[in-house]
Amino acid sequence: MRFFIENLIKTFHEEQSRHILWLPVLFGLGIGLYFALGFEPSLWLGLIILEVLILFIWFKRFNARALFVLGIFLTVALGYADASLQAVYRAKQVEPPSAQELTYLRGRIKTLEYNAKGHVRLLLTDVSDFENPRKGLYRITLNSPKALFQTGACVEMVATVSKPALPAMPYGYQFDRKAFFEGISAVGFANSAVYQVSCALQPFRFSVFLEKIRARAVSKIEKYLPADEAGIAAALIAGYRAKVSTALYDQYRDAGLAHFLSISGLHIGLIAAMAFFVLRLFMAFIPRLALQYDSRKPAALFAILMSFLYLLISGMGIPAQRAFLMALIVFVGILFSREAVSMRTAAIAALVMLVISPQILISAGFQMSFAAVVVLIAFYERYAGSLHAFFGKEGLIYTVLAYLAGLLVTAFVASLATMPFTVYHFNQIAVYSLLGNLLAGPIIGFVVMPFVLISLVLLPLGLAKLPLYIVGFGIKILNDLTAFIAGLPHAGFEVMSMPLWGLIFIILGGLWLCLWQLPWRRFGLVPIVLGVFSIFFVQKPDMLYDASGKAIALADTSGRLVILPSRGQAWVKNMWLEKTASAPLDEVDQEKLADIYKGKTTDFDWLNLVCDAQGCVYRDVIRWQKGGDIEIAGQIRDTAEEGGAAVYLNQNGARVETVRQSVGFRLWN
Repeated sequence: MRFFIENLIKTFHEEQSRHILWLPVLFGLGIGLYFALGFEPSLWLGLIILEVLILFIWFKRFNARALFVLGIFLTVALGYADASLQAVYRAKQVEPPSAQELTYLRGRIKTLEYNAKGHVRLLLTDVSDFENPRKGLYRITLNSPKALFQTGACVEMVATVSKPALPAMPYGYQFDRKAFFEGISAVGFANSAVYQVSCALQPFRFSVFLEKIRARAVSKIEKYLPADEAGIAAALIAGYRAKVSTALYDQYRDAGLAHFLSISGLHIGLIAAMAFFVLRLFMAFIPRLALQYDSRKPAALFAILMSFLYLLISGMGIPAQRAFLMALIVFVGILFSREAVSMRTAAIAALVMLVISPQILISAGFQMSFAAVVVLIAFYERYAGSLHAFFGKEGLIYTVLAYLAGLLVTAFVASLATMPFTVYHFNQIAVYSLLGNLLAGPIIGFVVMPFVLISLVLLPLGLAKLPLYIVGFGIKILNDLTAFIAGLPHAGFEVMSMPLWGLIFIILGGLWLCLWQLPWRRFGLVPIVLGVFSIFFVQKPDMLYDASGKAIALADTSGRLVILPSRGQAWVKNMWLEKTASAPLDEVDQEKLADIYKGKTTDFDWLNLVCDAQGCVYRDVIRWQKGGDIEIAGQIRDTAEEGGAAVYLNQNGARVETVRQSVGFRLWN
């Protein structure tokens, strides 16, 4: 045992050059600890712990080993303190309404977008209610598919607003937390017509100016291209994904190409690379410039400029921020004639993003983006030499083979890296993602993205019509391609979410495998395997109900979740089906369920449910009055206090997990 420990310590010292890569991991661990708590911790306690650690570091400043250990704890504490401080700051910027209310609102449009149903959605700032100012932003949905106002305009309306909702089910997606960190106090919908009103001239705000540019770009795209092509082009150029229809998005998701609709490393990388090589090519045609100056440096500046402009126009999503930071570090390295270390570039980008916005640690975009890039870098660090030796021969055939092999390998590795997060967050596996990426790669790389770059340059000049037509032509091919792949058997395979502990095991094992280089890195396979097998410990709930107690879902004899007839709560019900990998009922089963719910019939072979006009009994354990109380194993449940719950029946009765238990009592809820 002693020999084993000494060998580990020796290996750890030999990996000294890789120690710095663990800084963002430790900082992120502190952020994760803050978000994992079921209660709001004392800010002062966190700051005291931080100060005590700094004091210990001062006393142990001449002890290298102690400094190293204390540095680890300090990094974790700094991540925790950063998340805590930013949450306290955000809490002072928002003030959610205590209950749903019908009220008069006046505000200035900060952003204008569309929801999944194609209705206009306004994000209002400077909100007031009969001259009483309200804190934070208000997100109001209009019953209209057409935007009649522009960003920066002031509007008034009568609207129903409420605080952002709790998760649809225990351990589900926390929309209220996301809204809190975005500064949103309330969400709702307009009950009246929306009127534009005069208001004080707004001082120049770059964010508003940027939104106007994005809106103009989208209007130009919609002017030149058909609806489906325009929706995809708007997502690629301006980051407006709401214009993509639900059916088309599902098509891309089932084909394994949903990542193409979210501006990320693929898009920023291609834009930066094309800008870099185009300027170098231009300088090569002028011998005086080519011989007198190093063309790489002005090309690097041009690439930084174009990728930054693309980042701004695209809406600055998390994957795009990561990709831009990495590209920036690489090109700054070229400017100073330094070699950029890829894994260090990823680590620096992650640390910068976490310091600025610690809440992104728990977002799917951040997790999937960095999972893909870290695993790809680690893979090519290990196997780039072998791949080059195998495919590095000269000749057109070998070049084409190398390109196709690169597409396949990159798609396979990236898909493998992001699959745990896809399962956890989206409950789906794209079975034919390799085929989709192989077929779509050349179209994206040689048709769509080059002309996206040209369109970006020519849009301000009003000359983007032709390049946008070519972008639309490439997108039309992609749409047809995704329709074909999504139509293959079991293209989008739905699965239950793995438990959080399983995902954490996979993340830690993956980091250990990727960040180290010596053979002990293989120890990371153990937690990865444990995390993968965690999916077999997932249990489907026998019953789900929402905070009102009116939306109820029950498991049939096959384990599929069946939603009982009720009005409203469509988003909650869809989330239940998605998270339990349950298919919606067909028309025949819907009619049968309606008859059972009305008390006209029973079918114990399908659903152990007995109903009459007043209420229902499920599996002789759960009883409820229609629109009234829910009783589980003889206990009346307070559905409003619980925020909804998942019920698991067993031989000893029932286990109930409530939404409130899963989210705790935090600043955002």
